[in-house]
Amino acid sequence: MINGIDSNIAAKLGAGAPVKATAAPVGDSFADVLKGQINEVSKLQQDASQAVENLATGRSDDVAGVMTAMEKSDMAFKTLLAIRAKLMDAYDEIKNISV
Repeated sequence: MINGIDSNIAAKLGAGAPVKATAAPVGDSFADVLKGQINEVSKLQQDASQAVENLATGRSDDVAGVMTAMEKSDMAFKTLLAIRAKLMDAYDEIKNISV
């Protein structure tokens, strides 16, 4: 075995040199990034609601801007739901791993 990799697999992958472990890049944690994205989605939804309110009350007549804000908000929310679904699937998969 070469660094935990079967020599046949290593040869097929072209791994002649040992694999070196690298440290994780310094930066925000996953939780911080996720919280930031949730806050961004919330801000987009608030902006879209404000744009709709401005259009309904006559303070704005920019229908295209309102539609753009609504679409941005919708896409961001759907993306957040998709990420949540993937995280829940991963959690369920990890939970069902027998040790």
